[in-house]
Amino acid sequence: MSHTKKHKRHRHHSDDERDEDEHRKQHRPKPIEQPIEEPAIDPSFDWLSRRDYLTETYLIDTVMFSSPTNIEDFWKFVQKYQLFQQRRKQPPKSTTSPDADQQQSSILNIPIVYEKKYRLNFSIAINKSTIQNVPRYDMTGQKIIDHDRLSPTRLAEFKSIIEYYFDFNQKEKFKRIHKLRQDQNNLPIANHRREILEELKTQQVILIAGDTGCGKSTQIPRFLLEAGFDKIACTQPRRIACISLAKRVSYETLNEYDNQVGYQVRFEKTREKSTRIIFMTEGILLRQLQTDSSLSDYDILVIDEVHERHLFTDFILGIIKCLITQRRDLKVILMSATINIELFSKYFDNCPVVKVPGRLYKIQVNYLPIKVEESAGKTSKIDAKPYLRIMEQIDNKYPSSDRGDMLIFLSGLAEIQGVMEAAQSYAQENQRWIVLPLHSALSLEEQDKVFDMPPEGVRKCIISTNIAETSVTIDGVRFIIDSGKVKEMSYDGKYKMQRLQEFNISRASAEQRKGRAGRTGPGVCFRLYSEQDYITFQEYSTPEIRRVPLDSLLLQMISMGLKDPRKFPFVEAPDMTSIDSALLRLQEQAALSTIDCSLTPIGSMLARLPVDVSIGKMLIFACIFQYVNPILIMASALSIQSPFLSFLQCDPETITRRRPMMSTHGDPFTLLNVFDEWIYVKSDGQVTRTWCKRRGVEEQRLYDITKLRRQFQDILRDYNLEIDYQQVKRRTTLEKREHWKKKQQLKDLRSEHDKESKQRKFLKLEDSSITNTMNDDHGENNLTKEVMKTTDKIRDIEFRLINDLSTLKDMSTDSQNYRSKDINMLKLILCSGLYPQVAIADEFNNYKRDCDQFFHTKTKQFVVLHPTCVFTYDPDNLLPPTSAKTTTSSNNKKQVFSNRHELLVYVTLLETNKPYIMNVMRTPAMQTLFLYASTIETNNDFTRILCDQWLEITFENAETAQGVISSLLLLRNARDLLLQMTLQDLNKSIDVELLSKPRTYQLQHLLSMKMADFLENSCVYAIRRVLSAELDTIYRPQNVENADDDDDNDSSIRKESTKINEYLTYNCLRSNDDQESFWSEYAGSTMQIHWVCPYCNEDILVNPAERVAHENQCQLSSLCNNENPIFKSAQSTINKSSLLSSLTTGASTSATPVPSTKDYHCDTCQQTFKFTSIEILRHRATH
Repeated sequence: MSHTKKHKRHRHHSDDERDEDEHRKQHRPKPIEQPIEEPAIDPSFDWLSRRDYLTETYLIDTVMFSSPTNIEDFWKFVQKYQLFQQRRKQPPKSTTSPDADQQQSSILNIPIVYEKKYRLNFSIAINKSTIQNVPRYDMTGQKIIDHDRLSPTRLAEFKSIIEYYFDFNQKEKFKRIHKLRQDQNNLPIANHRREILEELKTQQVILIAGDTGCGKSTQIPRFLLEAGFDKIACTQPRRIACISLAKRVSYETLNEYDNQVGYQVRFEKTREKSTRIIFMTEGILLRQLQTDSSLSDYDILVIDEVHERHLFTDFILGIIKCLITQRRDLKVILMSATINIELFSKYFDNCPVVKVPGRLYKIQVNYLPIKVEESAGKTSKIDAKPYLRIMEQIDNKYPSSDRGDMLIFLSGLAEIQGVMEAAQSYAQENQRWIVLPLHSALSLEEQDKVFDMPPEGVRKCIISTNIAETSVTIDGVRFIIDSGKVKEMSYDGKYKMQRLQEFNISRASAEQRKGRAGRTGPGVCFRLYSEQDYITFQEYSTPEIRRVPLDSLLLQMISMGLKDPRKFPFVEAPDMTSIDSALLRLQEQAALSTIDCSLTPIGSMLARLPVDVSIGKMLIFACIFQYVNPILIMASALSIQSPFLSFLQCDPETITRRRPMMSTHGDPFTLLNVFDEWIYVKSDGQVTRTWCKRRGVEEQRLYDITKLRRQFQDILRDYNLEIDYQQVKRRTTLEKREHWKKKQQLKDLRSEHDKESKQRKFLKLEDSSITNTMNDDHGENNLTKEVMKTTDKIRDIEFRLINDLSTLKDMSTDSQNYRSKDINMLKLILCSGLYPQVAIADEFNNYKRDCDQFFHTKTKQFVVLHPTCVFTYDPDNLLPPTSAKTTTSSNNKKQVFSNRHELLVYVTLLETNKPYIMNVMRTPAMQTLFLYASTIETNNDFTRILCDQWLEITFENAETAQGVISSLLLLRNARDLLLQMTLQDLNKSIDVELLSKPRTYQLQHLLSMKMADFLENSCVYAIRRVLSAELDTIYRPQNVENADDDDDNDSSIRKESTKINEYLTYNCLRSNDDQESFWSEYAGSTMQIHWVCPYCNEDILVNPAERVAHENQCQLSSLCNNENPIFKSAQSTINKSSLLSSLTTGASTSATPVPSTKDYHCDTCQQTFKFTSIEILRHRATH
């Protein structure tokens, strides 16, 4: 029984066990299916030896390794991983059973044992069978027996390494985001976020006054974006600040690879439809105001750095003051340092001010005034000893392990180069410094180097202008050296000259510079002036609007509908004399009407071109005369900094290589030659960087010329101006398809480069070495070869995206084949914008050394050529002409008669240590003066002519002089008529405009033909400069009764007022011979002689004035007759009688003055007449 019980109990137990076994079988944890077995780590396995194979097999053409940079970064991680495993030697022993990590919960279906690897939110699938069957071949096509192929275990480990790599990157990114949020919250501006947003709800304008380091420039746009503002415009005074801030705000808003934050500066923009924050320069915003006066594209404006008082900043503030009354929904934030904030607050009706303290650490200020013997004089080079002493002091006092860079503030580029040479020599000796320049003339790549990290134990020494004072923030700066100087450009209206002068900085600027040392830690500021000097500095800097010419600003104001600039609400109004002078200069350029200062048609066009008035006029006349392509290049080159590197001006090898491109005609033509040669080199596939370096050319400037040329061309096309009838080239369908494919390839290349990881770069000691610029083995401008190759690739891609290289090459070929006629026409077009900026050579230059040659302008005497001018290398081209016939005038002035007299036309008159004329070209003297002078005054027979009251031309024979004057009348009238017709056609519809083009083209052809003949005129004449004192004796008395009256010394009263038109006054100068009496002069003007007209062959009796009028009329008739080839075309739409009438009366856009008349009572006739002075004399002769 007991046995039975036992047996039953056993069976019962067996049944329970069986049930439990069934239950276990049903709920037993299932092992995870792994495609590859778990790796067994072997620390001795060398992964790097199989790098090429593994990269080619597993990494290339995968989504996660889309760029070479990612692959390079991965193998750096593998190297560290391998070193880590070798240090461990043995993998850690697991505390769980071998199969524990392969079991999972029956309820949650997750692994029972926790492992870190399960935190990865991705997995990598590798198809083992496919990989094992991939054959590999060598260069000869033989199959490779692959010893690098991985076993399944090794493949599993490699898969884990990839996963670890991405997990590591993800952790690093989260760490950076966490640190970023911490840094944002620690900024002083973060404590005022709610206050700022609350003020914006109730106020239209607020002013944020923040000290250095408060974070206003980067955080305010982020606050606005997160608060829901969609259309945010942020202005900055400098393009480098726009770009750097846009990148920083993109990073801080986690939009680095999105388009919500962008920038728009000259030549560059990243703006798209989805962009919500756009950083732009003030000039870009002004251009947008011209097309959209209400700025409807934006709902909030952020105007930064208003305390700097730039010209366009003050103008924008005035516009905003007017605009906010029309747009109540527009919000405005003004951001300034804590400098003169009361001025801006009162200007905007006591708008609220949010004061934000700066986040500055303690800054020690040391006053170290420069010794007298080390002070640089006006002409001497800066002494670098004070700066080197401070560098040495830092090396001795602070260990190299203490991080901290140095920032030196100097006044200009020459001073930077002087200190940099000495600092680089010092850095080479002790290997503890990397010396870098920072100024606006550098390319963006060179400017970005100041943000890179130096190696361990090495400091950066950044030598900068005041660009680093407010616009650029460089982290890690601990030491500041403040020279206390700044160079500012001012304008002297009396001499029509710009002055670049060195001044003491203001106390506000000194504080700004000091604050740059305390942003990331305690700093030291070394001031190279005494504390007493600091006290004497003026409190604030002089606003730019009070020291620069206002021409472009006033033109833009008037084009925007602001009729009277004197009534504009400036923050601080400029002197009224400056405004009046600017308006007068605009009237001289025909941009404004002389009657009411309203915009003329040409002025309206000039206001839309983003260049100076002079450059704009060149572009317009280039379109009229169909010389668009070369003028586009020359105008673009004259609008930017010179591409020639100044420190290589005296290098003989550089000059030798440059010489084939140097033009004897002047700097504009040399710039054209350089650009054309560069295009040839680029089209041939050569390395343009090397070509530029050998010739001392900054290639970035050539790219800038290309961008600006395209910008000008687009503007001209928008107004239907850029049309070339002789060169209409159309691509075939195949060419269009190939061109489109090429553009798509270039876009893909640029997109691929943009996707590469943007890691912070590290500097090398070699970046501070003094390299030989001519040596191809060294990187240009101290950049490494790798960086330069990348930079060259980007530039070339951008260049090819917006330009057709083959078209540019064809245009360059055309420029190289220009004849003398074309060269003269190009000079004429350039003069249309540059006149009256002309200079005449000193009469004693023949007896002086090349370096001592002087020239004279109307307002400034004894100016010299700038060292960058092409004529400094070949000054013989500028020597006054010599002739066998030399005479002496009545005032003992020697006169040389020649047909080779020339003037120098220049772009800029700049005074530094000397008055220099810059960007100079030679031009025929007589032709230039007669075509562009505002006033032309003659004697009785036209042999003596005074142009603009300072240059006198004397002809040997009256008949030649009168023939020149008759041609002059025709050409100027035809030119003005053509300009008027062209500008009128711009306002017509497309159909009418197309119909009217043949008319304009035919008149242009007529004028070009006559202009070419006039420019090649070989008549002999003499030219001299008339001094101001001579103007009292050069004019005739007003009439017979006052001939002997010497009481009235006013030359304007004594001038005979016989005006033929608005610019030509006849018979108001004395004759060349002082011995000739007044009555002989009177007889000369009225005496008639027999003359045969060369056009109509009529023998008539005329005086000089009648002869000029008759010849001018005959020239017009001969040009407009039916036999002229220009008018034989069946497509001609010119009304010949209308044209003849227009050319006779002129086509000036301003009112044509009527010849002055006066009441004259004749006792013989007993009648009163309205006669001119000549008519009075003629009437008397009849009795």
